[in-house]
This record gives sequence, structure tokens and C-alpha cells, in this order.
Amino acid sequence: MTEIASKRSVSHHVQNVIIVDDTADNFGGTAQVAYVTARVLADRGYNVVYFAGTGPVHDRLAGIRVITVRDKPFLESDSKVKGALEGLSSKRSYRALCSLLSEFDPSDTVLHIHSWTHALSSSIFDAIADMGFRSLATLHEYFIACPNGGFFDYRRHEICRLRPCSPACVARNCDKRSYAQKLYRIARLAIQSRAIGRARPKLAYLSEFTYGILRGNRFDDGSPTYMPNPIEARGEYAPSPIESREGYLFIGRMDPEKNPELFCEALTRLGLPGTLCGDGPLLPRLREKYPNLTFLGWCGKDELARQSRANKALVLTSYWLEASPLVCLEAMFAAGIPSIVPNTCGATAYIEDGKNGIWFENGSLDSCCNAIRTLEDGETYKRICAYIDSQLPGLREDRSYARYAERVVDAYEGLYE
Repeated sequence: MTEIASKRSVSHHVQNVIIVDDTADNFGGTAQVAYVTARVLADRGYNVVYFAGTGPVHDRLAGIRVITVRDKPFLESDSKVKGALEGLSSKRSYRALCSLLSEFDPSDTVLHIHSWTHALSSSIFDAIADMGFRSLATLHEYFIACPNGGFFDYRRHEICRLRPCSPACVARNCDKRSYAQKLYRIARLAIQSRAIGRARPKLAYLSEFTYGILRGNRFDDGSPTYMPNPIEARGEYAPSPIESREGYLFIGRMDPEKNPELFCEALTRLGLPGTLCGDGPLLPRLREKYPNLTFLGWCGKDELARQSRANKALVLTSYWLEASPLVCLEAMFAAGIPSIVPNTCGATAYIEDGKNGIWFENGSLDSCCNAIRTLEDGETYKRICAYIDSQLPGLREDRSYARYAERVVDAYEGLYE
């Protein structure tokens, strides 16, 4: 018996898997996880179909059947009114998914949903309910409960603690674009909740951190399934000598919610070297304001790995409740360096304060500087790096594609219990 056949034999029900995501172009973290899900299942012998809102179809999906519903996301529609109406509940997405599902049998086919708000809409859940299929939805963000998907006030640049869709929430203009867009999102959430209530997908959370934020949502069954995002370990683990590491590293988009200026302020105050990798609207201003720091712009994965090996630690400064920032793990897997992270982000699910990194108070310059000072102590830094070395093999295995495939298959089979 081949290895693939052996792996498939453990499955008693599922033969076909339909991966559902807004895009087939492999752009963004959620789309990459959707792609990995499709690929690891196809490699295990499952019949996989990738159902996407838009293309273009990335060549990484070669060999997998891909269906796209439309040419553009809702916001880029030629008709803004039509795009907005489709974004609330798309008849086109509904019909396309119903047509696809008519080819399959609910007794051996499941759907795995990764995203739907940008190019599919919640009508996919109506299709799943009407056609009688089982489904799993991985919650990469917070759209299942929060109108803007982030529990974040993009106007005040602060975490929002209001109860979603309460009178106080409805009155708060927290949206990136406009208050009208906020009201639109509230209407969309109401329609979405009805559709999800009909389909009743099993919800998969990225970590205990994200479940803690979403605990008690109207679809929480009290028995959470955890589905940590997988990470591709690129090349061998190759840390540089500790004494050769110098400076601190920021990796991420130059957006206000990522708060890269906190990194710049902290390194400038401490008089330490810093390198920033990433593009975005804040880049020109920050580059001009902080000539003492190195701005590399967008960098590919190989360059990011090289920068991780050259620096002492990664510093994550996001204001918002970032669900599962993988950059800390990627830096650790490539170079064995610790991370400094805010105490309100999903990285706290695997960055242990004082063990393989340091937590600081979200948004606090003083707290961030104190965290960096902690790693400037030579003995403390060596102790943390030694702990990383000891824990890394198990952590890499836990986030491997193979382990992710096992979790996914177990979750699919659990839908039939």
C-alpha cells in the first residue's frame, strides 16, 4: 500500500473536499492557508475543488480544479450599487456553489470555508444549507461577530471593547472608510448571521487567543476546534552566532493599525539600529522622519530570512487584535531569534513571556523600550535563545503541513459524529 493510500484509509466518510475562499490568487495570509489546505489534501489523495470568489488562479493551484465566480471583488465592481448588493448576499455566488454541490453527495463531501466577505458573500452558507452539506469554517478574522472584522476602531486607532451591534456599537464610527460603510457592514452581519445559522458550520479557531475573543458568539457550541495556521519551514534551521546579531527587525505593512512608528520611536529613543521590511502608506513619511533606521520596503521570504539571521529579535507592534501573526514563528524557524510582541495580539498564543520572547503593553512606548532593554542584557538573551533552541523541533512539527493535514482530516471526520 502506498503512503498516500495508507493515509487515506483512515478516513471513513470524506472523499471530496471543497475549499472556499474569496480569492484564488494566493495573495494574503488567509488565501495562503486556503491554498495549503487544498494542496495537503490533494497530496493525500482527496478529490479537492477550490471554489473562489475571484481569480486570477495562481499557478500554485496547478492540478487542482478551480472555480471562480466573478472577475473582481465587490468593492471593485463597475457598478458600486450592484457590488454593494452582491456583497450583502450574492445570488451569483449562491447559484455557482449550488451548481457545484449538485455534482457531489453530502455523505462523502465537506466544505472548508476560509473567507467569504470580499468576493463571495454569506450566500455560500445558504447554498450549503439548501443543498444539505456539512462544513467547517476557519475563522481567520472576527467577521463572524464584529461588523468590521477586527474589534478595532480604525478612527481612534484603538481596540474596541463594545458589544458588537449594540446601540453603542451602531453609534460608533469605527470604519476605515465611512460611517455609511459601518452601517452597511452591520446590515451585512445581520444577513450573514441568518445564513450561518441555517448552515451551522463547525467553527475552527486559530488559537485559544482568538477563541477567547470570540467566546460566546451566537454560533459558539462551547467545544472549540483549534486549527493553528501551518508554516512552511524554508531551508534548514540556520541561526547566526549570537555575538554577530545586531539590531531589531520589523516585518509588516506600513499601515496605522500595524503601528510601525512605535518601533521607530523605541529604537530611536534607545539609540539602537533597526530595520523595517514592508511597504504601505506610512513608508514615505517614516523613511523621511527616521533616517537613523533602515527601510527596505517589500522583501521576499529569502530576504526576510536573511534579515532575521542578522538581527537580535523581531518586534511586533500592532495596535489591533491581530489573530495569528505568523511572522514571529517564521523568524524563529529561520534564525532562532525571539520576538517582542504586544500583550493583545495572537502571537501570545506561542510567544511565552520571558521564555521565547517578551510581551509589552499594547501601544506603550515605555513598555516597548523596557522589553527591548530586557533583550539587551546578554545573559537574558542567551537564556531565551537557548530555550528557543530546545523547543523549536516540537514547535516546527506542530506547525508542519503534515500535522496541519492531520488536524484538518480529524475535523472533517468529526462532522459526521
